[in-house]
Amino acid sequence: MAPPSETTGKPNRMGAATRTKIIDAAIAVLAEKGFSGFTLKAVADGAGVFYGNVTHHYATRDKLVEAMLEAILERYRTRFDELVASLEAHEAGPIRALVTWLIDDSVSPETAPLFLELWAMSSHMPQVATGLTQLYDGAVDVCMISLGVEPHAESAKGLRHALYMLGTVIEGTSCIFSNRDRTAEPYEGFRREAAETLIPLLEGRLAEAKAAKG
Repeated sequence: MAPPSETTGKPNRMGAATRTKIIDAAIAVLAEKGFSGFTLKAVADGAGVFYGNVTHHYATRDKLVEAMLEAILERYRTRFDELVASLEAHEAGPIRALVTWLIDDSVSPETAPLFLELWAMSSHMPQVATGLTQLYDGAVDVCMISLGVEPHAESAKGLRHALYMLGTVIEGTSCIFSNRDRTAEPYEGFRREAAETLIPLLEGRLAEAKAAKG
């Protein structure tokens, strides 16, 4: 006789639901308590499950970190892909829409605490460093494709470099402004100056790449 998971699928669905609950709780714990407070017990409490439920699916904290990182990066890729898909239709133009969205997202309560912890973890956890590198490399490729440029074309190197510069500014924005009042100076002044500096640079590099392509 086939095991229940093959005949009904219910145990598999229940297991998947529990894993999702655990991963959601893990993300919340990391954002709220930092890596120092990121314990399997704290995650179990946050998920409202027994400690044994957590260790059944993720035997160690490292295993849970790997699964959580994969989920975080996939969710962020989905959000970023949705943004990129709408760039051409944006009335302000694709580059301005991209820059302003990234700057504002970098200091949002959903993004800043999480990514600040991930960057701190990346200094001593190679799997986190690798995941973040893949995320940013992939984001640059997606941006270039959405702007009508072949990501690895020789003529597109300038645009690629400018996009990495944008990413560097975004990460610095999280570090400096995530814990400040973002409705007044100096954030509003920074946001304005950053946009007015980066947008012409990116637009110029995009024009160069398309001209060379033509």
